Amino acid sequence: MKKIFAIGFALLMLASCNMDFYSSDSMTSAQLKENPGAAVYTTDGIYALFKDQLIYKEINDNSNTYVRHLFQLAETRGDNVCISGHSTDPFLGPYRYEDVDYTKNKTYIWWMGYKIIYAANSNIDSIDPEQNAESSHLMGENYFFRAMVHFNLVNLFAMPYVLGRDNPGVVLRNSMDYTKTERATVGECYDSIVSDLKEAIKYMDKGKKRGDASYVSATAARALLARVYLNMGDEQSLKDCVELCDELIAKAPASVKAPYTVETLQEYPKHTWDSNETIWCIHHVYPADLLSDSATIGAMYYKDGLEPNNIGWGEWYWNDELIELFNHFPDDRRFKAYFTYEPTAILNNGKKLISFPMKDVAGDFCVSGYAKGDNVILNSDGSYTLNIVDKDGKVTDSYVAKPEVVNGYTRYYIHENLTGDASFCGGKTPAYIREDVDEDNGIRASLYVRYYNTKFSGQDGQATFSSPVMLRWGEVFLNRAEALARLGKGSEALEDVNLIRHRAGLTGEADFTAANMKSRGYDSELDVVLDERRMELCFEGDRMFSLLRNKKNIDRRYVGYHPFEVVKYDDPRIALLISGDEINASGIPQNPQK
Repeated sequence: MKKIFAIGFALLMLASCNMDFYSSDSMTSAQLKENPGAAVYTTDGIYALFKDQLIYKEINDNSNTYVRHLFQLAETRGDNVCISGHSTDPFLGPYRYEDVDYTKNKTYIWWMGYKIIYAANSNIDSIDPEQNAESSHLMGENYFFRAMVHFNLVNLFAMPYVLGRDNPGVVLRNSMDYTKTERATVGECYDSIVSDLKEAIKYMDKGKKRGDASYVSATAARALLARVYLNMGDEQSLKDCVELCDELIAKAPASVKAPYTVETLQEYPKHTWDSNETIWCIHHVYPADLLSDSATIGAMYYKDGLEPNNIGWGEWYWNDELIELFNHFPDDRRFKAYFTYEPTAILNNGKKLISFPMKDVAGDFCVSGYAKGDNVILNSDGSYTLNIVDKDGKVTDSYVAKPEVVNGYTRYYIHENLTGDASFCGGKTPAYIREDVDEDNGIRASLYVRYYNTKFSGQDGQATFSSPVMLRWGEVFLNRAEALARLGKGSEALEDVNLIRHRAGLTGEADFTAANMKSRGYDSELDVVLDERRMELCFEGDRMFSLLRNKKNIDRRYVGYHPFEVVKYDDPRIALLISGDEINASGIPQNPQK
């Protein structure tokens, strides 16, 4: 039977101790058994596959990497990212929930995912874990890889676990038997993932950890298993999540429970692999892993705007509502560390820019209307008159943004329906005040206000280069908080939320309590946790899955080149279309989109 991922021979890699991987000859399981020492190199080769740019279908594309596509497909379909318009990059279809099955992001991540799984299976089939502590750990690492990739794929290409174990999942490859290709159920996929992670923990606990956070460990396997249990969401799984997180946090480095300075947070993306905050990252080594500074994760979030190179695209911006969430407590160091404008922007000029969503006359999306400088007029009642001018300085429209106290915070609204959605904000339009901004210098791109994100910038002095983090301690604390909240242990959940907030420099009145959360607009501790997750883990591929496992809709009614809509948590479009190459090769059923 023809199958695109029954590879025949795994592409296995050699590695030097600094994680700078390079290719070797392919090896079968039989060959590995004859040369047990090769398992170190073939296992290290799997780390390379997460970041390598391999030729697929005779296409050699610098933007084709597993980790880049994973972060893009996970993050852009939530409610954090505003994308500024047309792009030749295939992220646009999934971002707009207008999926097709042949885009390179989906075909490559599917193909490479099963390539990684095949390589892990080959190693599992050949390693003798009883040989020594090193072999035991290597065995655990390969079980981890198999679980991680199956988990990524089932999250992207199937409906959420909480909607039913019997829904179609993805193809399970848990052995070297590739004679049959069929989609397992979501439940079967999760059972396999849990089993693999338990095996990973067992073997790595008996083994010897290798190197820094570039390598996985028993801690990484426990952290991933806690995430899996959280996604499953039944009472026993939530209890298992809490138990795992308790075990992890009891042994966590003291530094990850202490406040982080703005400077520490700014430095973090520059060397994630040797930070205590990181549990596991994909270590990109400069210059070998920077084949193009415009084909990285960071290139979409940031553009340095400086001659002669003008590095990055800078086409993905912060959703205004995410900014407003941070602005509830302006001392939040996370926002100060990662929010910025283009370097050429003129700031600190004492002026204001006030933007607001407006329905685009030719599309189903909203663009940024705005007034700036002298065209923002403060009135005696605290409202602002916003004069909209054309390129010649002539006033073409005028709006009034009025202040309202909403859940204890001051918000501004234009009392007109400018978005075309009468149900949005009760027919009003939110207005966003940005201080000390001169719009004419590097702030506005086409129909959108540029708000750059530097979470994936700065490694080795490169504007768009980083080693993206797959697992870190901030998530572990929030996993426990969410599980506790869902188990009805709200006060304990808020303790973890406040720990995360203390790390971000928020203390005292910024703490959440059962007494003040209602006045801040929260009906439950779970809602507090989810907002804190949104802030702590923004742009790290978490938000969409956090909403879906809690059966919450994705409210995408904000500025950006996407339909102004609410995506229901059970919308069939949530499951991405499986690669058309796979459908044609094996005949497995495709996901419906309606």
